[in-house]
Amino acid sequence: KCQENYYSYVLINMSSNNPLPPLSTLPRSIYPPSAYPPPSHFETTLTYPALLIPARRTGEIQKQLQELVFQEPKRKRVYALEEGVDYSKEDLETSYGENKTSRYNPSLERKLVLTRLGPCDDNNSQYIDRVFQDSRIQSLLHSAKSNSEETTSTSPPGKNLIRTSSIRLPSSPYNLLTVDQVLRYLLPTTKEESNIRDPVIEEIPSSFEVAGHIAHVNLREEALPYKYLIGKAILEKNQSKIRVVVNKIGNIENEFRTFPMEILAGEGLDLDEVDRLCACDANPKYGQNSEESTVQFKIGPEHESLMQVELKEHGCRFQLDFAKVYWNSRLQGEHGRLVKQIVEDAARKCSNDHQNQTSPTSIRECIVADAMAGVGPFAVPLTSALAPHYHETPIFCHANDLNPISFQYLQKNAKLNKCFQGRLEMYNLDGREFIHNMNQKGLEIDH
Repeated sequence: KCQENYYSYVLINMSSNNPLPPLSTLPRSIYPPSAYPPPSHFETTLTYPALLIPARRTGEIQKQLQELVFQEPKRKRVYALEEGVDYSKEDLETSYGENKTSRYNPSLERKLVLTRLGPCDDNNSQYIDRVFQDSRIQSLLHSAKSNSEETTSTSPPGKNLIRTSSIRLPSSPYNLLTVDQVLRYLLPTTKEESNIRDPVIEEIPSSFEVAGHIAHVNLREEALPYKYLIGKAILEKNQSKIRVVVNKIGNIENEFRTFPMEILAGEGLDLDEVDRLCACDANPKYGQNSEESTVQFKIGPEHESLMQVELKEHGCRFQLDFAKVYWNSRLQGEHGRLVKQIVEDAARKCSNDHQNQTSPTSIRECIVADAMAGVGPFAVPLTSALAPHYHETPIFCHANDLNPISFQYLQKNAKLNKCFQGRLEMYNLDGREFIHNMNQKGLEIDH
């Protein structure tokens, strides 16, 4: 709950500081990649509650206050004190004058950051967070005795060993922000945040499909003015695995279920050319929303090598051309569910055949016919010699696809995953013709 309060506070602060100029001031009503703010624009600072504690007791106190200690991932929770500075509310100069550092060594103290139980006024120098009211912290504070009689101390003369304090820290370092948090900062989600004529983004487009090194989005019309910023956010937050971000720019209209795409970020995008086109006025003889008026870098033959991807699904390797075949990574769960269902059904039938067999030849293979097999998300894991069920559960698959390029990758993926001819037969036919072919062979299809 504490972390939820923290993140909601950060998002409220970020969303109220939209750094982009009004769309109406741009020649093409589209933000170029260069409009993406630097990391410092995403960062704010917040005041956090803290305790000044003896350095030697850091581990002990962290364990004692486990649920109250600052817990944001990849962030420090313990800080050393600056030399000669107390950080307490009382001025050291008035406490013990010129001899203020003679008996006090800041290196023997640490500042332990606590979870904010705000909201609070971060401009208030007298910041006191509700976390200090917790009984565990109160117990610590009351048990810490004054050390004013000690000759060497971990705290200043007249001060308790454990004391309340605070610290100013960046609330959201850019490298820790998610795509969703970055886009909430950039995009107007309410009329108050947008300019009068700018579209409001009702749903933050932070979700995307991943196929190998390609991130694929399907942006709504109101998000298109921000498409290059969205692409850059996705790319920067997934640099370890994503090389290019693409957007669908048309409907599935052909018989192969492929669609046109444009590049939003990464390899294949000429940033200087995009900036130049975004800075040019649209041709006045075309409407603002016409294709001729739109800045697009469409996927073409020059991007063929970039569209070649390799990915893994259910223990199998798949190679494909993302621009020329149909592939939907979001169907991975459905692929796995059906493969598991077919294998289990085949195993049951095989077990029954073993119990009822009169001769070794009476055990029948489970036969699967996939009329629109694509690059093999069902056929390959069902028939791969590398699959754990291969030797005990015989499955024969007839796999077909009309798209000749899909058929080529189906053959390639069958070879990659050791799908042998005795278990897999492949066809490049129209679906109706394939089904007629199965009927003519007199096959008893199980699935």
